[in-house]
Amino acid sequence: MTTTYHIADIRNVALAGHGASGKTSLADALLFAAGAINRKGSVDDGTSTLDIDDEEKRRHFTIDCHMGHLAWNGKQVHLIDSPGYPDFIGNALSALAAVENVVLAVSGPSGIEVNTRRLFQEARKLGLGRFIAVTKMDAENVDYRADLAAIRETFGNQCVPFNVPVGQGASFQGVVDVLQQHDEDPAGCPLPPTEAYQMVVEQIVESDEALMNRYLEGESIGVDELRKAAHDAIAAGKLVPVLCVCTRKDLGIKELLDLVTVCGLSPEDVHRFGTRGEGEGPEEEITPAEDGTLVAQVFKTANDQFMGKMSYLRILSGRIAPDTNLVNLRSGKTAKAGHIYVLQGKQQEEVPEAIAGDIVAIAKFDDLHVSDTVSNVGGNTTVSQLKVAPIHFPAPMVPRAVIPKAREDEAKMSAGLAKIADEDPTFSIRRDTQTHELIISGMSDLHLEIIQQRLKNRYKLEMSTHVPHVPYLETITANAEADHRHKKQTGGRGQFGEVHLRVRPLERGKGFNFVDAVKGGTIPGQYIPAVEKGVREQMDKGIISGNQVVDLEVEVYFGKDHPVDSSEQAFKTAAANALRKAFEKARPALLEPIVAAEITVPAANFGDITADLSTRRGHITGMDTLPGGLQTIQAIVPLAEMLSYATQLKSMTSGQGSFAMELRGYEPVPPNVQQQIVEKYQKSRTGVEED
Repeated sequence: MTTTYHIADIRNVALAGHGASGKTSLADALLFAAGAINRKGSVDDGTSTLDIDDEEKRRHFTIDCHMGHLAWNGKQVHLIDSPGYPDFIGNALSALAAVENVVLAVSGPSGIEVNTRRLFQEARKLGLGRFIAVTKMDAENVDYRADLAAIRETFGNQCVPFNVPVGQGASFQGVVDVLQQHDEDPAGCPLPPTEAYQMVVEQIVESDEALMNRYLEGESIGVDELRKAAHDAIAAGKLVPVLCVCTRKDLGIKELLDLVTVCGLSPEDVHRFGTRGEGEGPEEEITPAEDGTLVAQVFKTANDQFMGKMSYLRILSGRIAPDTNLVNLRSGKTAKAGHIYVLQGKQQEEVPEAIAGDIVAIAKFDDLHVSDTVSNVGGNTTVSQLKVAPIHFPAPMVPRAVIPKAREDEAKMSAGLAKIADEDPTFSIRRDTQTHELIISGMSDLHLEIIQQRLKNRYKLEMSTHVPHVPYLETITANAEADHRHKKQTGGRGQFGEVHLRVRPLERGKGFNFVDAVKGGTIPGQYIPAVEKGVREQMDKGIISGNQVVDLEVEVYFGKDHPVDSSEQAFKTAAANALRKAFEKARPALLEPIVAAEITVPAANFGDITADLSTRRGHITGMDTLPGGLQTIQAIVPLAEMLSYATQLKSMTSGQGSFAMELRGYEPVPPNVQQQIVEKYQKSRTGVEED
C-alpha cells in the first residue's frame, strides 16, 4: 500500500452493533471480497483476521477494536471492527472517533439489540454516515419485513432499503439493487423492489428541494444522480441505507462495498473540531489537508509483546513520514515517527508515509495516551496548536477491591493493571486513601473478568477480588467531654499521661480543628503536639465503625504529668482514649457517600427500575424520554446500594440498561443502618487487642 490516493479517495468505516450480530464475520467477508486477504477466516474456528487476541479467540467475541484495509472502486477503505457487547463500549467509542462511516450490523434472526441503539445514537451525535447491514439472512427464523419495520420504528423513517433479499432463511439467494430499474419484481422478494424504490427515492429527494420538485413533476431521475444525492443526504443525517448480507455465502458483500465507496463519506465530509491553549477557548474546525501542520489523534493504544507500546493515530490534517518529529501537545514530549504501519489484523504493513484521513500505528512513543493530539510543531508554540476534542468515554461503574494471590506480587500487580488501564479508558485503578484498598473499576463483571485474565496471560499474575468497603465517615452531633489517665508500671521507667478533652461538632465539610486551652502548664507544652497527634491518629482509625472521623473540634483543657514517667507516647495514648470516650458520648453519627445516578432503560422497564430504586433508599429527582423508546431516570442514591447495581440492572433490563453516577456528597446514615454497620464492626474487632 502506497499513498497514491488522496483525501477524497479515503473511506473510513467502523463495523458496530450488538455482540454476536456478525460484525467480525462481515469484516472478514469484506476483506476477502476485495482480495485484501486470500482466505476468509472464521470467528467460530478462531481463524478470523481481525479477532487476534487470545481471549477473543477463546470466547468467540470481539473485545478490542482491530484494523484492516482494502481497496475498492478506486477508494482506499480503512476498516475498524469494534466490540459488540456493552461491557466493552469504550473500544467501540474509540472506533467511532476515528471514522466517518459506521456500518451497524443487525442480526436478521435476533433483530435490534441494546448496543445497536446506543451506537446508532453515538454515530448520529458525531455526524457519521450510517449504514445498517441486516446480517445472517440465511439463518432460520429470519423475517425481513419485520426486521425492516423494527429498524424504521426504532431509528426513524430515514432508514430505507437500498437492496432487498431474494428469498430469506434457507431460501436466501442474493439481493436486488432497488435503484436499478426493474420491469417486474423478481420472485421470492419479501419486499418488492418497486415498493422499496419508492421508499428510497422519496427519502433521498426530501433533502434536496430541486430534486423534490423534479420528482413531484413526474421526471425520472437517473441512478448516478440519485447516488450523488444519497451521499449528500447521508452526510446531512437524513438518510440511512439498509442492506442485506450473508457472510457464509458471500451474498450482498460486494453490494455493501459498492454503496459505502460510492455514497459513503470521505474525511472531507465530516466536521471535526479542536481548541487551542488549555481547551477553554472557542472551538475551531480542523480542515483536512494533505499538507501543512499535522493534526492527529490517538484513538487506541496497545502494549505489544515484541513492538513495545503501539499508538494508533487517526490523521486529521497534514501527513506523517518516518522522519517526522512528532509532538504530544498534552505533555510537550517529542519522538521521531519512525516506522509507520497500516494493520491487517495482527499483520503490520510498513508504509512510506500517511496523509490526512489515514489510520496508522506507530511504535515506542510511550508518552502517548488515548485522546492525545499529535502535531509536528512544538517548542514554544505547543500551547497554541490546535488540540482535537477528547473522545468521551463513560465512567467505569463496577468497582472491585483486588488482592494479589501472592503477597510479594503486589507491586507487579499494580504495574500490570496500570498498563492495562492505559489501553482501556473504561478501566481504572486507584488506591483508596481511606480504606487502603486497591480498587479497580470497569464496565461490568465480565469486563473485570477479562482484565483479570489478561493480567494472568500477560504477566503471569493472579489476584482475587471482592466488593470494596464503602468509605463511610464518622462524626458527632453533640458536645461532650471526657478524660483518660494512661498509667503503666513495668518494673523500670513507667508510663503516665492524663488528658481531659472537649469535643464539639463542626459544619459539614469543615474537617478538624484542634484547640490548646491548657492553662497553668497542667500538660507541659512539649507534650501538646503528642496530644494532637494521638487525636489525629485515632480519627484516622475511626471509633465506632473503623472509618475516618471528620467535622469536629477537639479542645484539650486539662491534664496531669509525671516528672519521670511522662512521655510523648503516654500522652498520645491518653489523648486517643480520651477522644474515644468523648466521641461515644457526643451522639456519634455515620455519614455515607451519596451519588447522583442517571439510569437509561427501555421505557417498558421504567416502573420496575423506579420501584427498585425506592428499595435502595433512592430519591428520583427527574426523568426524560430519549429516541428509540428509551427513558432516563435521575436519582440520588447511597453509594452502598449501587456497588452491585450494574449486574442487577443488566438482569432487570435483559442487558439493555446502562447508568452513570458521580459523588454528590455525604449524608447521615439512617439509625437502623448505622446500628448494623457498627455491630458488624464491633464483631470484627472481637479479640483484637487495643493499643
